[in-house]
Amino acid sequence: MMKISNLVYILNPIILGIFFILLLFSSNLGEIIIPLEIFSLILIVTLFEAIIFIILFIIFNDLQKSSILLTVIMFIFLSYGYFYDLFNQIDFFGNIFRHRYLLPVILLFSVFLLFYLKRKDRDYNGLSRIIFLSLTCLIFINIFQIILFNQKTSSNLIENLNIEYEKSENSPDVFHIVLDMYPTNEILESRFNFNNDKFSEELNLLGFRNEDLKANYIRTMYSLPSTFNISHFYDSSQDEIIYMKETLKKFHKSVEGQIAKKLGYRIHEISTNDVGGFLSSFLGDFSRVFVRTNLLRVIDDSPIPLHNLWINKNQKYFLENIEKLNDISNDPIKTWTYFYSRPPHPPFIFNENGSRNLNANPYNTFAEDLSDSWTIEEKDNFINQLKYVNKEIIEIIRQILSNANNVIIIIHSDHGISNMSGADNLINGKLPKDIYEELFSTISYIYVPNFCTKEIDSINTNINIIPTLLRTCFDIDFENKENLQFWNASNEEEFILIE
Repeated sequence: MMKISNLVYILNPIILGIFFILLLFSSNLGEIIIPLEIFSLILIVTLFEAIIFIILFIIFNDLQKSSILLTVIMFIFLSYGYFYDLFNQIDFFGNIFRHRYLLPVILLFSVFLLFYLKRKDRDYNGLSRIIFLSLTCLIFINIFQIILFNQKTSSNLIENLNIEYEKSENSPDVFHIVLDMYPTNEILESRFNFNNDKFSEELNLLGFRNEDLKANYIRTMYSLPSTFNISHFYDSSQDEIIYMKETLKKFHKSVEGQIAKKLGYRIHEISTNDVGGFLSSFLGDFSRVFVRTNLLRVIDDSPIPLHNLWINKNQKYFLENIEKLNDISNDPIKTWTYFYSRPPHPPFIFNENGSRNLNANPYNTFAEDLSDSWTIEEKDNFINQLKYVNKEIIEIIRQILSNANNVIIIIHSDHGISNMSGADNLINGKLPKDIYEELFSTISYIYVPNFCTKEIDSINTNINIIPTLLRTCFDIDFENKENLQFWNASNEEEFILIE
């Protein structure tokens, strides 16, 4: 049997890699992270460590020394991005902490440590056990945080849904389309100097009613679950809050999804963040940020950035998932389809013609949001991406309308523009009017069959989109919620009412 000490030597580098992956995961709870991506990264990192371990064992012919050196190397590798950002934020260090200076230092240190361990015969058993116990504790702390956040709860939000509706052959297909961070025409004109009337006019000609709404929350992780579940976070129980957050990844579990199920619809969930299988899972958002936290960042900052792979993947899945809408509209079975598109929200992966935008910073979202006021270049990139999204949306809407005679189509954004002015926060406990308009102003374009009533014009905020449609088009008595709006800081659940 393998000695416990030998097992510790083998496990130390592995659990170190797992720890850094879980650390990033637990730091981004609430973001849309695909579990398969986590497992893919763990497997890739473990395989990488195994290869290095074999090489070191050939050099040392010593399990203990190989483990110690590999653990040190992996710590440097996996923490590089964190320390790089930390030191570059400190003015005192100036330009000392640059890749060109850090890499030779790391290489020299690694070579020195290799020769030191090669020549010195010491017992590292105690040190290895300390490392093992420390890393194990840290992993369990992160796992505990993840479990607490993702604990499964039942929710009385859906327990009392007494919906009675008899589906008929004339029941409309429903397409619920969310365009992340899509601003109103007024905001586009005033903040970006861009006239978006053509997009509105084309949708109007297709039969859409458009009305500028206000978001209830300024962040996707609260705005969309609030809309899906027709509930406010501020007066919900902790279990309900957890439940609502979960529906951001699992629309079918939301109140809207459950209503659709009760009405006899087949539910489809489509997201441009979706990945297709294991091979592409490590090219997701989480992997993109993970690259920035480790030594691969050096390559990513080079003339051949790794994020190009991520851009290619996201462009591919955006187009594929747009096409899925067309396929669904041809389905003879009545469907209720939720479609989420991250574009036009940053990062800016598309040029106006749909080609790759390789000049834009792809790291201004997900754990690294736009932190300052938007630059002229960022504004241009945003508008170019929005123009392309406009084109694709108009095309797919035309296809849906040509395929389905009886259909409801909802197009809206989840919130307004973040950090437009570099200050999406409260000033003396209040939100200035211009900042309020940037953060909360959203679009709404709705297409309904002729039998729906004019009550649809009464929608004021996102939370009442679904209740109004249920009353208008399904004759279901579903009361509106208060048109309340809340500001909250990033990653904080303190919801401050905006008056």
